[in-house]
Amino acid sequence: MTKLLSMIIAATFAAASLSVMAEEKKAAKKPTAEQCKKDPKMKGCEAKK
Repeated sequence: MTKLLSMIIAATFAAASLSVMAEEKKAAKKPTAEQCKKDPKMKGCEAKK
């Protein structure tokens, strides 16, 4: 029973860390200056103004 519980907890932490890593990867993709010139309303371009 203890082994099963520890495996469930470990799997939960692994899933959470994978989710965080995927979210960071999405956030890392910022538009370039050229892309912001073409579409100034693009997400991520507001910060460059």
